[in-house]
Amino acid sequence: MRNNKASANSINRPWLMNVRPLWLRETLFWKLYANTTNTKYLDLFNKSNLEFSPHIFLHLMPTDIAHKSIAFLGFYELPVSRRVIELAKSGGLMIDVGANYGYYSCLWAATKDNNRVIAFEASPKNFEALKLNLQSNSIIHQVDLQETAVGKESGSIKFDLGPNDQSGWGGIVFQSQDRTIEVPVVSLDDFLLNNECQHIDVLKIDTEGADTWVLQGAEKLLRSHKISHIFFEENVVRMSKLGIKPGEAQKLLQDYGYYIESLGGNEWYARI
Repeated sequence: MRNNKASANSINRPWLMNVRPLWLRETLFWKLYANTTNTKYLDLFNKSNLEFSPHIFLHLMPTDIAHKSIAFLGFYELPVSRRVIELAKSGGLMIDVGANYGYYSCLWAATKDNNRVIAFEASPKNFEALKLNLQSNSIIHQVDLQETAVGKESGSIKFDLGPNDQSGWGGIVFQSQDRTIEVPVVSLDDFLLNNECQHIDVLKIDTEGADTWVLQGAEKLLRSHKISHIFFEENVVRMSKLGIKPGEAQKLLQDYGYYIESLGGNEWYARI
């Protein structure tokens, strides 16, 4: 087990964190804690330990709804987390597109010492937090950090940073807004094939509407079945603003011989 200097003993933890089974813990969180602004548990966000990697601690944003889930539950997106951690036990390379503060990157890297991650994060504010979480858990040497967006072709693109109190509501946009910046964008085909990547065990995508574009930019990898497992989302509202129709990603993957499965909500899983 890794040594982590962060001590959890002094943190005030809600009774919820001891509830089993985990689906019940999650249900209770959304009913009792999700909409609270109780400052009693603010320390949770400075040292949030993970259910599936108890020795890992994350620094999170107290106002962010997804981060609140991690802080109070120890996990996020339960069906996805369970599958990712099982795959991580077999080891290999994970591509984390839209890595945010590093929840999935940390899960993957912490499971086995020889697991590797390539983590893409376009938001400058998230990128620094991602780097800090990897450094503080002494796993940054396992992660190749890329401060760039991922899309269907390489170049540059408009990126909305989103509101200050949320880390994951930013994303690729067509129209410039108050919080829009220009960021580099790369296709996975360009990035990975140019770097002679032989195989990707897991591709995890969370780009607030642009997941389909990420897959469209990985057609060579998909055609050659160099990606074994894929997790992606359908944010229909954000997709409509980009002109992406629901089901496009699923059809693309099926055309290349992938089996598609809904994990509930807007979460999807694909495998060879």
